[in-house]
Amino acid sequence: MAEQDVGTSAEQASSKAEALAERGRRLYEQGDLEEALTCLHQAYGLHKDEGNQNGVAEAANDLGVLFTMMRRFSEAETWLREAHRLFVEMQDYDGESHTLANLGSMYKEQGDLKQAAANLQQASDRFHLVGDDERRSATLKVLSQVRLRQFRLLQALAAYEAALACQPNPTAFTRFLQRLFALPRRLLG
Repeated sequence: MAEQDVGTSAEQASSKAEALAERGRRLYEQGDLEEALTCLHQAYGLHKDEGNQNGVAEAANDLGVLFTMMRRFSEAETWLREAHRLFVEMQDYDGESHTLANLGSMYKEQGDLKQAAANLQQASDRFHLVGDDERRSATLKVLSQVRLRQFRLLQALAAYEAALACQPNPTAFTRFLQRLFALPRRLLG
């Protein structure tokens, strides 16, 4: 009977942590960042107490995104680096790719284009590894924007062309853009 109580109590803690994390994400989407921050901090603590490394990593990633939105970049970097470290330890390439993309976006917002490009390229490579073409395409489009801001036109074109190439279910317009963006490469190469 005592073993059942322990299992039930662990399940309750886990479901409470998940409920808090979900509530935090919902509040984030609604724009209530401070309340979202409170919920995600609590979810992080509960996951950590129960030894749920995946829950800890996801909560840390969410906190990093939230701090980025709040333009509190130092805290954002700390949480995103923590999430990245945990996903790497767990060999969770999907989680790692999301965190790298979030780091890239944070560095882009902060104006550190070199770090942004490096993290976005790594995220793109990881998304390719896990077969997530949709997120890879979105990441490559952001990388293209970063390359443009760095005045690296050919790299920007190459990233955008790669984004179009891996886009799932391309439309006729997307196929037109693919041919259009391939033209400068063919003329130069």
